[in-house]
Amino acid sequence: MNNLILFGKQYNDTIMMIDDVKTGETNECCNVLHSKGGIHNFKEFAFKSWNVKYLTSGEKQAYILSNTKTSERTSFVLNKKSSKINEEELNNINNADWLHVAYVDDIECFSKINKVNISFSLDFCTDTDREKFHELMAKAEIIFDSRERKKLYKKIKIDTPLIFHDEYGVEIVKSGKVIFETNNEPLKNLNVNGAGDLFAACFLENYYSKGIFENCAFAMKSTTEKLINRRNYEKI
Repeated sequence: MNNLILFGKQYNDTIMMIDDVKTGETNECCNVLHSKGGIHNFKEFAFKSWNVKYLTSGEKQAYILSNTKTSERTSFVLNKKSSKINEEELNNINNADWLHVAYVDDIECFSKINKVNISFSLDFCTDTDREKFHELMAKAEIIFDSRERKKLYKKIKIDTPLIFHDEYGVEIVKSGKVIFETNNEPLKNLNVNGAGDLFAACFLENYYSKGIFENCAFAMKSTTEKLINRRNYEKI
C-alpha cells in the first residue's frame, strides 16, 4: 500500500451552527461544535488505497459560521504559531509516495516544498496572490481550489491540472484552458465545513484507478453524499 502524507497547520475549529445569519442582529446558534480541522477533516473519509500519515506544523484557531440554510460557511482565523519543516521531516516526506499540502497559502515555509522529490498536490484556502506560488504549482501533480477563487489564476498558465470546485460543480483548467466541466445541483441545509478536503480525499483515493475527468465527477458526487450523511447524523 502506498504512503500518503497530509501536511498542514493544526486547526482548532469552533463551529457555530446557524439556521440563518442576519448581519447587525443577534443570531441564535443551533449548536456549537469543537473539533480539529484542516488535514484532520480527511479523517472523515475512509482511505483504502493509501496508508495515511498526518504531519502538522504551526497552529491556527478557527471560528466558523456554518449557515445551514444556505449551505455556506464563513471563517475567521487567528494565527497562533508559524509552520516549519526541518530536515528530518523533509526526509520522511521524501520516503513517502505522495504529499498533499492543506493549505499551501497558509504555510509560512511553503518554499520548502520545492525540495520534495515525490509527487505532491496542493490545496488553497485564501484569496492570496497566486503568482508567488507559480514555481511550486508548476511542479505539482494536482491543484485544488474553490471556483470562486478562479480569478486568481488568470495569469497562471501551467500544465498542472487546476481543479476548481464549488456547490455548482467542478471545472478543470490546464494551460489556461477549460478541459472539463461537470455540474452539480446545490443542496440546502448542509454543514459544508471541510467539504473541499473531502473532495480532495476522494479524488486522491481514486487517483490511480480513474481517469481525471471521471474522478472529478465521482469525487463531486461522493462529497455530496457524505455531506448528506453528515446532516442526517447531526440530526440524531
